[in-house]
Amino acid sequence: MPAIETDPPASVTHRPRGLPMLPDALALRLEDCDTLPSLPSAVLRVLELSRCPEASTSDYAAAIEPDPALTLRVMALANSAFYSRQAGEVHQCQDAVGRLGTDATTAAALSFGLRDLEVPDRFWHRALTAATAARELARRLCPEAASRLFTAALLQDVGILALVALEGEAYASRLECLVQHPELAVAEREAYGCDHARVGAWLARDWGASLDLARLIADSHGPLTADDPQRLCLRLSGRVADAHLADDASLAFAKLGQLLERFGDLEGLPSLSLERLLGEVCDALPAMTELFALTGMPSLDRTQVLLEGKQRLFALTLHLCARLEDHHRQLDALREENDALDIKTRTDPLTGLANRGWLEHSIEQRLQAAERAGQGLALLFIDLDHFKALNDRHGHGVGDTALVNFATALRDLIREGDLAGRYGGEEFLVVLPDQGSDGARRVAARLLRLLEAQPMAEGQDETLYLSASIGIATLETGPFRSAMQMIDAADRQMYRAKRGGRGRVASLKPA
Repeated sequence: MPAIETDPPASVTHRPRGLPMLPDALALRLEDCDTLPSLPSAVLRVLELSRCPEASTSDYAAAIEPDPALTLRVMALANSAFYSRQAGEVHQCQDAVGRLGTDATTAAALSFGLRDLEVPDRFWHRALTAATAARELARRLCPEAASRLFTAALLQDVGILALVALEGEAYASRLECLVQHPELAVAEREAYGCDHARVGAWLARDWGASLDLARLIADSHGPLTADDPQRLCLRLSGRVADAHLADDASLAFAKLGQLLERFGDLEGLPSLSLERLLGEVCDALPAMTELFALTGMPSLDRTQVLLEGKQRLFALTLHLCARLEDHHRQLDALREENDALDIKTRTDPLTGLANRGWLEHSIEQRLQAAERAGQGLALLFIDLDHFKALNDRHGHGVGDTALVNFATALRDLIREGDLAGRYGGEEFLVVLPDQGSDGARRVAARLLRLLEAQPMAEGQDETLYLSASIGIATLETGPFRSAMQMIDAADRQMYRAKRGGRGRVASLKPA
């Protein structure tokens, strides 16, 4: 008899070597649970042999034959349509093991040993469908691992049995979510700190299964990736089973088809045809279902399922596109409203120039930027002369027209990048980035000449011209610690211009 590996089973420690750790509290509860699923002695012996690379088919047959029921089931599996590619019927256990291979024999022994436990048929429906899908996928992506992946996929949910034994009805109620397998795993992680795949790996090691098999079980429920064909086959097998058992199989397979398309053109991976895969699974399942004495396994018309799925997915895509387009329209309308509101909060409603709040904010920002960059900054404070008298004589309507026309002329006069705004009443500010005193005086002089040449409104009996008093502040006459200091400095110069006779410019000389 071959020597068996001495790596301890998981019951020795809740941190079995080479496997993800279970949360301590859960591991201790599992170790103390005396109702965990147990296996017949023949199955345990087969598991021991699976840990020994030198074990022969004769060794496996010798372990199985003391259990007549297990022997008959292993031989029935070897003669089933699932292995119909092999010629002839086998009549001895050793021949059956030789046909199945040691991995499939181990899977058969485990599954038959567990089949007698009181577990809902839906559990076995998923297990058999996943195992079949894993085997067919592996034949194309990694043929050398087909039997091993069949075993791992068949046992990928065995941790559910341990959680049922541990929690009873408190967990059994969650099995209703099994058709929604990802949601079940999320609920498990919230309740226990891990999902049943890691518990299943712990249980498999507790039975004495090989570390390789336990690792596969633990790794069976992750996201789909193309970096490892074996992992892809195993993880995809569960999704095929979920689609097969879904209430709306056509839509479920259509969505699965979208997933498969992601892997169809990857280097080193053959194309994964959903139609072909579904056909192979549907062809193999009846014999497996009969062998395991299962009832109620969904029977699918694969052609109809895939056709309906494509139609449903197309209709769903159109619906989503319509909703997305409507969403974009709402976003565009919201942006326009926000832009309009933003402009409103920054703009003087009469003149369309920047309002006082935005002027002060902008001057503060530009002042700091100019000081950091070592550049100039100039500010014109403009007050329209005798404007109260104009309003009193001609009315506020004419006065508003004059303000609007002046704002238009001011906007046309300044450069792109300059900022003009109404500071209040008949007072205006012009911000001139990268300008010194000389440049600011030139802009002010052009504005005074424009006011002399261009009327701003029509009164009842005369054409109305305006004049302005302009004060200038620049960083050359600073420094200024804030926007308000610079505005106040320009304001003082504006009053100096008024005292000098109006219609003129005043500024401090640069230091």
